[in-house]
Amino acid sequence: MADIAQASGLTRPTLYLTFPDKESVFQAVVEATVEEKIAQIRTGISDLPTVEEKLLYACNAWAVEGYELMQAHPDARDMFDLGFKAVCTGYQVFENQLVDILRIAVDRSALDLSPESIARSIVYALKGFKDIATDSADLRTLIATHLAIVGAALVKEP
Repeated sequence: MADIAQASGLTRPTLYLTFPDKESVFQAVVEATVEEKIAQIRTGISDLPTVEEKLLYACNAWAVEGYELMQAHPDARDMFDLGFKAVCTGYQVFENQLVDILRIAVDRSALDLSPESIARSIVYALKGFKDIATDSADLRTLIATHLAIVGAALVKEP
């Protein structure tokens, strides 16, 4: 907490008035990061014409930046542990964003799946891709391949 106080320009007593422990600080940081990332995604997809482009933008924005952070700072890996409530909540917020992107396309498709189930499969595919990717370019390729398959499945059959 002393390091956090010093880095934020606060005294330890002032920091403890707002955050009783490191977990509270961590939660606030994750929540703020998720809010910023979802705002970036919403802005970035607003002018994209297709569901596939929107999904690709959203998934790259969500997954690649976190992956690059983990590569540059291995200690940051703890920030993405699904055991933390704030991280789980962040994944749910992102999943809800994907549901919004997918809803119309899924309704028009011949798939007998909900947008929620497809969004969930994408979210956890991204998590797995981050675990096996060799670098950022590989991660982007894995994401693009997966989303090309999702996009093809969303095409309405005659």
